[in-house]
Amino acid sequence: MKLLMLCREPRLYSCQRLKQSAEQRGHKMEILDPNRCLLKLTENLPRFEIDYQPQEGEPYRLPAYDAVLPRFGTASTKTGCAVLRHFQAKGIYCLNSEQAFLAARDKWRSLQIISEQGIAVPHTQLSGSEVLPKTAIRKMAEPLVIKTLNGSQGIGVVLAEQASNAVAILELLKEAGVPVLLQDFVEEARGKDIRCFVIGDKVVASMQRIGPEGEFRANFHRGGSANKITLSEDEKQIAIKAAKALGLDVAGVDLIRSKQGLLVLEVNASPGLEMIEKTSGVNVALEMILFLEKAVLWQRKAN
Repeated sequence: MKLLMLCREPRLYSCQRLKQSAEQRGHKMEILDPNRCLLKLTENLPRFEIDYQPQEGEPYRLPAYDAVLPRFGTASTKTGCAVLRHFQAKGIYCLNSEQAFLAARDKWRSLQIISEQGIAVPHTQLSGSEVLPKTAIRKMAEPLVIKTLNGSQGIGVVLAEQASNAVAILELLKEAGVPVLLQDFVEEARGKDIRCFVIGDKVVASMQRIGPEGEFRANFHRGGSANKITLSEDEKQIAIKAAKALGLDVAGVDLIRSKQGLLVLEVNASPGLEMIEKTSGVNVALEMILFLEKAVLWQRKAN
């Protein structure tokens, strides 16, 4: 197959592992920056055209691909998803779809959708622009977590120890026009969470992430560590259900074990491979390519 990965940083571990695994399976893979794509709508067939502007040289028309793998960061969500939709309109399979990607990238929207499916999440609030910060936190316990609606790798997540701190942070973000959600801090998690790597109907790998001392965020990019963990069947099914609720074929589902039971913290549409491959010993990149092969074959038969 001829595959395309949409990513701004082709040297990243995840990109290189996926490219390597695809080539080992006999496929060809290009890695292109979605922000260098020129999308065209025409009145004649084919109605959806995509040109690419390389760093050097003239733009050229992108060839036909068998599948597209989106791996772009949050800063490129809007453009990247527009490119994904163009490929979908051309009948090309995307691992994940534009609609699923957009839902997962909005933390509040994703939690709404997950909750609609009866999946437990931490107590979370979203306030309208006219709600006073003091009012927004009125019935929330201290400390509380403040999250920007878009963000990854722990960026845009702040722990407010006291109500006065929370109000000051919310006032600052409101002045800057940055929408946020408020979430209960699950103290018993103690800076730990569980990352489940879901592909299709299966959790192919998992790990427990542990934040460094004094850090409540367990992200690898915040200096966290990880170890192997064995999940119960119920925990696996909750992770799979959360991914399915958002329409994701590939997802990193973050869980926390609380006094109230298992909670879904958030779902990542483009989860990193480095930490989970090294911790679990699972060749996650290969699992993704194998799933992609089956998905493309199924789509061809369906059409």
